[in-house]
Amino acid sequence: MEPTSRRRLRESGIPTEMSGPPRVFALGRGPMSLISEEDWQKEIEAAAAEESAFWKGRSIPIQLMVELPFWVMVPDCEIKVTHNGATISAGIRGRYMTVYDGPFFFNSQRNVIFVGPSDELAGGEDPPRLVASSRAPIQRFTRTMVVFRPEVIEDAVLALLEPADASQQESWAVRRVNRSDEYLQSLAYAHIPFLNNMIAAYRITSRDPFAFQVSQWDVPVWFVKHDDRVVRISLMPYWDRDWYPMLRGVSEGEQRPIQTVTPETLSSQLETIAEPGMLEVLNARSLYYRGHLDDAVRFAVTAIEVALEAQISRLLGDKGWTKQQIQDRLSETRNSFDKRVADYERISVTRIPGPILSPIPYINGIRLKSELEKVRKLRHKIVHEGLRVDVHSRGPMLRAIETMTWLYDWLSWTEGRAKDESEYYALFEAMRGQHIPRYAVEYSDVGVVVLPDKQGGKHVGAMLRSQYLALLEGKGSDIELFALMSFDWLGVEYEDAPPEPEDSPTVHERYHIRYKERHAVVFCFECDSLVESCAVWNVVSRLAESERHQKGDCSALCIINHQKDRPFALRSVENAVPDDARIIAEQHGLTLITAADLRLLVQGVKELGWDVEKVRCLLFAPGRQGSTPPVYREIGILAHFFGQLSVMDVELRAGETINFGDTLGVRLGEQYHEEAVESLQVGQNPVANAVGPCRVGIKTTLQRSSLHVGQKVYRRCG
Repeated sequence: MEPTSRRRLRESGIPTEMSGPPRVFALGRGPMSLISEEDWQKEIEAAAAEESAFWKGRSIPIQLMVELPFWVMVPDCEIKVTHNGATISAGIRGRYMTVYDGPFFFNSQRNVIFVGPSDELAGGEDPPRLVASSRAPIQRFTRTMVVFRPEVIEDAVLALLEPADASQQESWAVRRVNRSDEYLQSLAYAHIPFLNNMIAAYRITSRDPFAFQVSQWDVPVWFVKHDDRVVRISLMPYWDRDWYPMLRGVSEGEQRPIQTVTPETLSSQLETIAEPGMLEVLNARSLYYRGHLDDAVRFAVTAIEVALEAQISRLLGDKGWTKQQIQDRLSETRNSFDKRVADYERISVTRIPGPILSPIPYINGIRLKSELEKVRKLRHKIVHEGLRVDVHSRGPMLRAIETMTWLYDWLSWTEGRAKDESEYYALFEAMRGQHIPRYAVEYSDVGVVVLPDKQGGKHVGAMLRSQYLALLEGKGSDIELFALMSFDWLGVEYEDAPPEPEDSPTVHERYHIRYKERHAVVFCFECDSLVESCAVWNVVSRLAESERHQKGDCSALCIINHQKDRPFALRSVENAVPDDARIIAEQHGLTLITAADLRLLVQGVKELGWDVEKVRCLLFAPGRQGSTPPVYREIGILAHFFGQLSVMDVELRAGETINFGDTLGVRLGEQYHEEAVESLQVGQNPVANAVGPCRVGIKTTLQRSSLHVGQKVYRRCG
């Protein structure tokens, strides 16, 4: 098995492997081979069984030790430290030593073989076994060492202490080492808050200016001691590098140094003035990587504020405004940041991005304006209320820093930067390590307990589908994101419409869509009742103002999430759009579609294989659309249902036909149901086909609870 740092880099997506002497592996002599597709399920089941057995293992006491980057000038002692309701013992030690298995001293401390009191080595006739066996031991006095004494699952320690005699091809052994490494990392991370509480008490009582709050950057290496043997725990792969970082090339044995910039690029930048806010946003990311989350938030918000003011000044300057006029305009929003953001949108004629579409569920739907508001509120709590962000908030803090970086890049209008940054982004992420430890922890009266991994195995596609289905109901309803996801899944191009003018009395379009030669402006509404005629008239009034629409080269689409507070399955279908609203839409070239109809159309395309071209065309056709799918032909209504026989009694319309083998369609509460016709009866006589008007019995897999008398029945025709 490869070292943790190298494994993480490989998993991050970089095609070449970071390497450098010496080639150290936890097991065997080479990298683990890929698992074949046919063995994948077997490996998943084996991993689950191993994980279950691991958590049932017995617990043992250990010493968890970390060296501080400064001295805590207090006599050796044991103190009680509390965090989150848990109180544990911490030993402060000022006379510890580490011994390295020489002849080299590695900053990563990868070759440490002893950690303990100096008097165990000084003048002793019987030194520890590993020290005695070393051909060239190197001793070093440590700064203050803090010792905790938790209990851990025994196998987490034994897996890293036992000889590396397992074959590299044995995936169970690889998983065992990885699991133990991640378990102990989670344990070490969980003790950082205790460490900082102890340091805070020391700073308050001593006024020592050299002591400071620490993060995983400051204390990246921890040790577990068991039976006089030590296991090294690394919290940040960046510190695992004892040599200049290298990339393995294509040829055997080829290596090349990682060089993220050229001398020419560096020299050119020295002659260039940094863009407003650039250094602040870089500071925010650097501080986040180093674990100083409070400062990272402060710099991130400052970067946006600086960039926003600079961009407003630049845009107004380009329009010919004088410096005094620009200052007067800025002074109008000096005390209202929200108004300044809105002012920027109007001046630039652009909207701040969002909702963002992404294949990653926790990014999909992000609005950078909303994120900015949340991060600014967090900054206020940090600066003015003394809030301290602890180590377990890395997930939310990553979101804050990432979204503020995206917003800064959008504000700066510097083309190419995103591409330049992304080239080495995965590399830096791998060197930083996991943002959130794999295993959660619990603070209780027994101390710190590492918990089993409860992450679900739900497929990303299923997560996005669940997110999409939830966008039309309750507090989570979001018609704008719903519209974007629908356009994306239907293959329709889209873009934001310009921001609304200040204090505009009319409604404004939210998106522009395009498909081939067709164009449309899109309006999005949510309402608690049925579609109202006044809402349609408001759209018509806005269209009358639009020169582009008057020229006839653009249609209009109105998506309405009606009865949004009612469960989806209970919403009205037939009378969702009143006749007068439908007539207004037809007369003025407006497409009306309820969000409920659009959702079922998208589901039909993705899940039932409907012709997507026909569904796309509906978005540009005047009048109410979507209540009848374009791949269906209405052939009749349900007159009765025979529950014991599971037979639908369908009243077939005059001239309509149904044949054995046709695909029947019925709209249920939250989806369309389709099934092949395998049994037809007219007058209790089996037939191969039926022609209306008549009553026809059709065998079905549906239950009585899914159907109601008067329900429309369709035949699929495309």
